Amino acid sequence: MQMIESSESAGSGALSYRAGVAVAVVTSLLTVWTSIVRDDGSGMGFFLVIMAAMVGGFAAWFRAAGMAWTMVGVAAMQTSLSIATATAPVVARVPDASFRALLFGGVFSALWLVSAALFHAASKRRAA
Repeated sequence: MQMIESSESAGSGALSYRAGVAVAVVTSLLTVWTSIVRDDGSGMGFFLVIMAAMVGGFAAWFRAAGMAWTMVGVAAMQTSLSIATATAPVVARVPDASFRALLFGGVFSALWLVSAALFHAASKRRAA
């Protein structure tokens, strides 16, 4: 009976981990797609956010607890970059550009945080 319970919790931890990876990959792909569609010259910073996620994953050896912290850091980086973009002088010339930059950053930061929560859940289930 004990083995069944531990294998069930390990399975749900693996499911949470896979879901965290899926959310991170989808967020990365959406970031690339929206950067290409906008084509306003600010895409390089958003590609660096994706690079930070990859480098952080390698640094954490793709373990769930390290990936959770990595995704929190990436969300903070996304938020900072969005605020910097929204307050840039060039953006002031375009109507609603600041609002759109903040909205874009907020949605993507939330996605990174969802990924972090899933990795955190996976790390708790594996530890138990």
